[in-house]
Amino acid sequence: MSPATVFLAIAFATSLGDKAESSQRELVFLAEDRPVFLRMRTTLGGQSFEQAWPDSIRALVTCLDRDGDGKLSKKEADKDVLAAFVRLANGPAAVQTAGNLDLPTKDGFVSTDALIEALRAPIGPFRVQLGQRVSGRTDALFEHLDQDKDGQLTRRELGVIAGSLRRLDLDDNEVISADELEPFNNPAAFARAENANNRRERYLALPPVVEIVAGESSLRLARLLLKKYDKGRDDTPGRPDGKLSLSEFAIDPESFAAADSNSDGSLNVEELRKYLAGSPVDIAVNVAFSSGADNKSTAKVTVDGTLPKGVKVREHGDGEMEFAVGRVRLDIHVDAGDATAANVRRVLTRRFEVADSNKSGYLEGKELAAENAAGAPLAGLTSLVDRDGDGKLYPKELSDFTDRQLEAAKGRVVVTASDLGRAIFGILDLDRDRRLGAREVMRTVDRVMSWDADGDDRVSAEEIPYHFRVTISRGEMSGMGIEGNNAIVLRSMSSIPSSGSTSGPEWFRKMDRNRDGDVSRREFLGPREAFDRLDRDKDGLIDPEEAGK
Repeated sequence: MSPATVFLAIAFATSLGDKAESSQRELVFLAEDRPVFLRMRTTLGGQSFEQAWPDSIRALVTCLDRDGDGKLSKKEADKDVLAAFVRLANGPAAVQTAGNLDLPTKDGFVSTDALIEALRAPIGPFRVQLGQRVSGRTDALFEHLDQDKDGQLTRRELGVIAGSLRRLDLDDNEVISADELEPFNNPAAFARAENANNRRERYLALPPVVEIVAGESSLRLARLLLKKYDKGRDDTPGRPDGKLSLSEFAIDPESFAAADSNSDGSLNVEELRKYLAGSPVDIAVNVAFSSGADNKSTAKVTVDGTLPKGVKVREHGDGEMEFAVGRVRLDIHVDAGDATAANVRRVLTRRFEVADSNKSGYLEGKELAAENAAGAPLAGLTSLVDRDGDGKLYPKELSDFTDRQLEAAKGRVVVTASDLGRAIFGILDLDRDRRLGAREVMRTVDRVMSWDADGDDRVSAEEIPYHFRVTISRGEMSGMGIEGNNAIVLRSMSSIPSSGSTSGPEWFRKMDRNRDGDVSRREFLGPREAFDRLDRDKDGLIDPEEAGK
């Protein structure tokens, strides 16, 4: 990893006060010249996630209780079966030995409370994972646009993207995907090369994620801050001096001065701990998950209180917010989990259809054994799916099992933090679908040039905001190989199909073939005169509002 890469540290601590504070977690992003502190209060159906999570485990009890007597025998709560549940929730990358799930019994039965405590660590109510992570200073789009390769972008160079849309658009669907910018990139090969060549370098580097539990000393985080930002004195650059000046650690000057106990213009370890003890917050948000009358999940993110001076926010909808803290951009996306649930059902149904080689309508014998083999999503769980124990697995049994797992998954909150670096593509991709549609492309020049801090009509890599994307989701089942938020362990770099616009008349949604939320001249099936009449702002695109009128 390049030394210039911004590292991400995530520290989350449970508040020691009221029970209501169990909904709170704190995240610390270590950008190039300062940390950015995010405080989250997350509720599920009006309850804190800590309070709601035990109900999800009780849903698993129903699944484990084969004889329906309302109690779990030692056999029903078998440690290998529980380990399979953990794998289904977190994916094969999650290490959880069956020995850690060998539960105590009383009168031959395992209590629900014992199960809750055993599963708290592996599939607890709150989990943080690292998502996509840049490997270079800039992204492929920057390299495409920087035609003279001087490390700076001009208006002329930026204007080329609109005219060269067809050149970059390899599949000719009027959108530019991340894969089209790097068509020969092989994520699997890249991962193998990284593991082989950079294992020692990555081991010695600063950890990208640090977890701090309630009651843990702040010493480790203070030392991490020193290791990240201590560049040494001006007269001896590159040689750390064990202190951070304001130029090295560009937090709010008043907060810096308050922590500088000896007034020497720098912060040592103990002064950093004093700063951290004040629970600094740059961004505070409320995240609410709930279910509507039609049982459709909803997700909403709002600002909690008043933002500090200099912090700006832009709302992109109920589940989308973009924050600017100095030269750092923090995009927050809240995912209610319905799309992931639909994908889980689709994948399992498709697997069933393929496995049913004799088209009998059920799986048995070798067909069932294959689905129970190591590496299959249901490995170790098919006996639970086969509720009547007849050795045959029917679609209804699979559907019921899937519903119970998805209901349990809704009690878990997963935060995926992606370090996108100085990536123009990620910042321009407003709808987070990893594609640039025509409307996003049209905004490229104005948006990128707005970062020209020195006014020289050029944008260098240093002037591009550093970009983090944070996805807060519920209802994940990573063991299915399906992630709603691009976690690096399981997700390939292939494009995510956009769901398209859900507004506008039916004809508009059908004509929007590339699902970018607009209808271009090429997609429009009517005469040119009709398109021009509908395109009221004359930008060459019909949006849902124009179509509705």
